[in-house]
Amino acid sequence: MKITITGDLYSGKSSVAKGVCEEMDYTYYSVGELQRKLAVEKGMTIMEYNDYVFQNNLDHEVDNRTMAIGIKNENFIFDARLAWHFIPNSFKIYFKVDIDSAVQRAMKSKRGKSENYTCVVEAKERILGRRKLEIMRFNEMYNIDIDNDSNYDLVIDTTHMTMDEVIKKTIKKLRECCDKN
Repeated sequence: MKITITGDLYSGKSSVAKGVCEEMDYTYYSVGELQRKLAVEKGMTIMEYNDYVFQNNLDHEVDNRTMAIGIKNENFIFDARLAWHFIPNSFKIYFKVDIDSAVQRAMKSKRGKSENYTCVVEAKERILGRRKLEIMRFNEMYNIDIDNDSNYDLVIDTTHMTMDEVIKKTIKKLRECCDKN
């Protein structure tokens, strides 16, 4: 099975993907981790790096790598904004979270600390700004609406769920899907 996971910032995508991979013995791929490493190497924030990639038309490199993984591999989870688009035969999962919960999670997380949010108001503005940039970029580049739930096979709102609950629900839905096929 090929599984792609995307969703709102701080919705738990990466943590759930890693938890499901561990439980199902799948391989984990993440564009976000790669991009964060590249941003640090270039001395940029993730938002600055995203803008740099956009201004220099570098998205195709990640897109091509994503497609190659989707073609060559089985039994993986790909945690990326657009993996669902570039691996069309995957089971596509989207995680939602309300903005206030996302901000609370960001302020507590190690990743949020690396983003250097100084206060809740700044974190909210930057998270909303990053999301707005992603929506605009992906619409302009690929003519897709990442907020359209019909793009996905499963949509889960993680706002009021623990990570363990999200992982269990995701695995249950994946097993139900496998049983149907």
